[in-house]
Amino acid sequence: MPLNLNTFFPYQFSVLAQQMTEFIAQIYEKFGLTKMEWRVLATIGYHGEISAREICKFTHLEKMQVSRAINKLIQSELLTQKISSEDRRKSLLSLTAKGDELYQKIIPLVKAQEQRLLEGLTAQECEQLKVLTVKLSTQLEDIDNNTVF
Repeated sequence: MPLNLNTFFPYQFSVLAQQMTEFIAQIYEKFGLTKMEWRVLATIGYHGEISAREICKFTHLEKMQVSRAINKLIQSELLTQKISSEDRRKSLLSLTAKGDELYQKIIPLVKAQEQRLLEGLTAQECEQLKVLTVKLSTQLEDIDNNTVF
């Protein structure tokens, strides 16, 4: 019996995730940012100061993707990098004034886009969706990814 992708939750969620990414990308692409650059910029904006390794862990992105985005953002003078005073082997990234200005411009626009995305749901449905998404994410982190049936 073939797998019905119309009812297979992981497939449907993957399609939804791609659709949401494209919907939000309409905003940050107007500012010349790629998906990876935006995710790195937003993560640093949220944390203030963070290492590349911590960005990978927080975003679940691969090291190479993050590294390329960081290099482009540094070249664009949106990020600055400094050696950690606590661990000389670790570099910390933060937004430059130019990077913070861009971040502050984009945030209200992506929040408005999020509202457009969710406007078809009730407040209770939005809350349920957020709770269930976090619950599934936590469950996936707890599952041993090396277990194959």
